[in-house]
Amino acid sequence: MAGAEGKGKRGSYRAGFFFGSLSFAAAVGLGFVSTIITARLYGVDVIGEYALVWAPVAALWVLSTVKEQQALIKEITGLEPREPRVTQLFAVVFSFSATLTTAVAILDAIACCFVFPGPLGQPDLLLPALVSIAGYALVTNTGWNIDSVFSAFVAGNQLFRVRLNESLSFIVLATGVGLAWQSVWGLVIATIGASLFSLIHRAVAVRRFVRPRLTRAEFRLGLQVLPELLRFGLKATPGQMAQGISQQGGVWAIGMVAPIYVVGAYSRALVIPKSLQQASMRITEVLYPTLVGRHTSGDGHGFDRALVDSIRYEVIGMLMLAAAIGGAAHSVLGLFGPGFGRAAPALVLLALYPVLASITVTQTQALWAVNRPGLTSWIALGRLVVTILLLVLLTPQLHMVGPAISMLAGYLVVVALSGLALRAHLTRPLRESWPLWQRAVLFAAYGAGFGAAHAVQGWLPSIWALPLCLAAGGLAFGLVFVAFGGLNERDRARLAELVAWVRKRSARGDAAATAVPQPVD
Repeated sequence: MAGAEGKGKRGSYRAGFFFGSLSFAAAVGLGFVSTIITARLYGVDVIGEYALVWAPVAALWVLSTVKEQQALIKEITGLEPREPRVTQLFAVVFSFSATLTTAVAILDAIACCFVFPGPLGQPDLLLPALVSIAGYALVTNTGWNIDSVFSAFVAGNQLFRVRLNESLSFIVLATGVGLAWQSVWGLVIATIGASLFSLIHRAVAVRRFVRPRLTRAEFRLGLQVLPELLRFGLKATPGQMAQGISQQGGVWAIGMVAPIYVVGAYSRALVIPKSLQQASMRITEVLYPTLVGRHTSGDGHGFDRALVDSIRYEVIGMLMLAAAIGGAAHSVLGLFGPGFGRAAPALVLLALYPVLASITVTQTQALWAVNRPGLTSWIALGRLVVTILLLVLLTPQLHMVGPAISMLAGYLVVVALSGLALRAHLTRPLRESWPLWQRAVLFAAYGAGFGAAHAVQGWLPSIWALPLCLAAGGLAFGLVFVAFGGLNERDRARLAELVAWVRKRSARGDAAATAVPQPVD
C-alpha cells in the first residue's frame, strides 16, 4: 500500500507506446480466447441475445458523455502528479460524468421498456438489459473516468495492468458461470464482475496521481473551471454520438430484418475486429496527451512524427491481422461452433474495419489537440449520413454483408475528410513523412497475406489448421512488406534500438544467473 501512496511520475510517449503495444497484444490474445470460450459455452442464440442486450449499453456509452474526459486530459497534461489541481479537476469532472450518465441511463432504461417488448419482440431480454445499463452507470463509467488520469500522465504500465486484470476476470467469470448456466445472464454477470474487479485495482493505482482527499473549498475551485472544460467537450460530443450510432446501427438493422441466430453470427463476426479496434485504443490513449504537449510547445516536427508514425504502425499491424483473419474467415468462425460460419463473407469485410478505425481515432485526437473539436463532429455527422443511407439500402437484400459495407464506407468518409483538415497543421506534407509508394506496398502485402491464408484454408479445411492459415497470412504479408521497401529509416533505427535493448537485458539476466551469491549479514 505504501507504493500506492507514493507519488507517480509522467511517462514518456515511447514508454507509453511500449506498454500500449503490450496491452494490445494481451487484449488481442485474451480477447480471442474469450470469444472462443463464450461462443462454445453459450452458443449462437445466447450470443445473439447478448448482442441485443448490450446494444442499449453501447448507446448509453455514446450518449452519456460530452467528452469531458478528453477535456480533462487536455487540462492536466501539463500538471504534476498529486498536485491539488489534479484532484480538483478530476473530482468535478467525475461528479459531472456520474450525474450525466445516471440521467441518461434512466432515459435509456425507459426506452428499453418500449423497444424490447415492442419492435424487437424480445421481452425476456428486458431485465438483463436494465441490469447491464445499471452496471455500466455505476461501475464501468467510474473505471473509465479513472483511466483518463492514467492517460493524462502517460501511465502505460498502470493501464496495462488494470486492463489485464479486467480481461482475465471476464474469462474466469464467463467460464465459471457458463459451465453451470448457459444463459445471457452469464455474460451480463461476467461483464459487470470484471469491471468491478478492475475498478478496485484502478482505485488503488490512481492514488499515485490523485490525492484521495479533497476539501469543499478545493471542490468549489474545481467547479469554476468546469464550464470551460465542458465547452471544449460539447463541440466534440455530436460527433461522438454520430460515431456510436454509426457503429451500432448494423446490429439493430439486422435484428429488425433477420432471425436471432443471424444476429448472433454477425455479432460474433463483428466482435473479433471490434476487439482488435479496442485493443488498438491501448496505444492511442497515450498519444493524445503527447500530441497536446507537442502542439502547445510548438514542436511541429515532433507532432508530425507522433501522429504519422502512430498511424503507420497501427495500420501495418491491423492490416496484417485483417489479411490473415479475412483469408481464413471460415476457419476462424468455425472455432465458435455451429451456426457462426454463415457470417464468413461479412468477416472478410469487417476485418478491415479496425484498420480504418485506427486511422480515424488518431486523426480525431490530432484535431482535438489543435483545438478543432467542432470539426470532428461535422465529419462524424457526414459519416453517419453515409452509413445510415447504405444500411437502409443494403441490409434488406444483403443481410450481414450490408452493414459491413456501410461501416467501411462511413470510415472512409472520415479518413478522407480528417486527412484534408489536418494538412494545414502538419509541418511537412504527408507525402514526405509517408511516401505514396510505401503506402502502396501495404495493398500488395495485404493481397499476399489474404491469398496465402485463403490458400492454406483451401488445402487444409479444418479449424485445427487455423494456426497455419494465420501464420501463412502473417508471414506472406511481412515478407512482401519488407521486400518491397515498406520500412523507412526511422523504423530501422527503432528496430536496432529494440534489438540492443533486448541484448542488454539478456546479458544482464545471464550475469545475474551466473553470479556467485554473496552472504547476507
